[in-house]
Amino acid sequence: MTAVFAGLLAFAIVGAFGLHGAERPASDASRERVAPAAWIVACAAVIAAAFFAELHLIAAAARAQLPFPEYFARLPIVPLDDRGPYFGHAPIAPGLALCTLVQTLALGTIAFVGRDAKLSRAAAFAVAAASALMLALALATPAATSFDMYAYIGSAHVASPYHPAAAPFSGDLSVINDIYGVPISPSPYGPVMLALVKLVATAAPTFALQLFALRGLGLLALLATLAALRALRVPSAALALVALNPGLMLQFVLDAHNDLVAIALVLWAAALARRSRPAALALAILAGGVKLPFLVVGALAFVGFDSLRARVASAVAAIAGGVALYAILGGGAFLEALSTTSRLYRAALLDPVANALHVAVALAALAAVALALARRTYAPTAAWSFAALGATFFAWYVPWGMPYAALERRWFAPFLVAYPALSFVFATTYAASPAQAIPLAAVIALGPVAAYVALRGITPTRTRARLPPAA
Repeated sequence: MTAVFAGLLAFAIVGAFGLHGAERPASDASRERVAPAAWIVACAAVIAAAFFAELHLIAAAARAQLPFPEYFARLPIVPLDDRGPYFGHAPIAPGLALCTLVQTLALGTIAFVGRDAKLSRAAAFAVAAASALMLALALATPAATSFDMYAYIGSAHVASPYHPAAAPFSGDLSVINDIYGVPISPSPYGPVMLALVKLVATAAPTFALQLFALRGLGLLALLATLAALRALRVPSAALALVALNPGLMLQFVLDAHNDLVAIALVLWAAALARRSRPAALALAILAGGVKLPFLVVGALAFVGFDSLRARVASAVAAIAGGVALYAILGGGAFLEALSTTSRLYRAALLDPVANALHVAVALAALAAVALALARRTYAPTAAWSFAALGATFFAWYVPWGMPYAALERRWFAPFLVAYPALSFVFATTYAASPAQAIPLAAVIALGPVAAYVALRGITPTRTRARLPPAA
């Protein structure tokens, strides 16, 4: 963890030398150049093929992992046991690394050839078809790399998710007790997320369908993210990088982590802020109600307002509304559950150096939000620091910076290109060994991103703000 937080802090500091103001978004109609369709089509096909191989490796490893507890045979979706060093010693690690390398290079190629250009109909169709195929594979694969979806379903079947009763589940749900014990762990999630999971569990008639429905929720969140980014007039190439991003599909569809729901809500709040401030406020509050750190991330939805007073007042109102939501629907029980969850990560935070670096990176993220609200100024690399706003660090926290990166615009493409590689490194035991993690990250993430940045002409120099016209 020390190496991870040190790297994130160094990256944030470097980005501080490239502060720049908000830029006028350019619509596809204003671009005359069309990205070469052959390159986009080929890259989309390569990414989809590598993703198919990746899921096959994960499914094969899930079935063959040792030890294989008896109750694993009763799981509708078998996770790779993330409580042990499964990737670092498993024979699938080299294959997954190769798939990630191929995906990263292909995403980087799309980012480069599609810069300042619109996609042809053929290229757009190829991206859509490849994305649909990848999403279908992620939905149907009977394996995952995380147990979290089982915790979500468990919280939907207890009277008080923040203080679950010490009573075992019956029937198919009993496997949740095999994973989490009796009682199950208190939920650290917000009341909005708990309500969504309750809705999913109520709508799906069987335990297995409830798990797959959670994946469907992740798919809908990805589609909503794409729609919000389009409404924010994000370039076509960046939309393609989201639609084809294997990291997003692995973490938020295959593993059904709930973070993308909050991200989509923040992006839609930003897209609607100028048209309807009440709607934007409501969406930002709902995002915070999914996970507590999104009370801060949601404040970014209001950076588009011309008036400093409007930006700050709206951000404060959204945060206050989120706090009120937790107070009414969660109260002391939520705080107790959050404290219990935080204690589970205490061993990782006992290192005073790692703990201090964690706090420093979180402060960098808060400073980036404050600077965006106060001066509509962005630091190109600050988006990566948002992952430190949680109690610990997980691979699926990295996209917390997506709203910031989308509004900053210049480094949104590198942010997306890097994510599959960072997801692989941070979600495996490679992250625990600098001797393995640093070279691997350099090869499959930093190399292609650095090449893109150099070719794109992005330099760490201060630029005068070019603000969009008032609505």
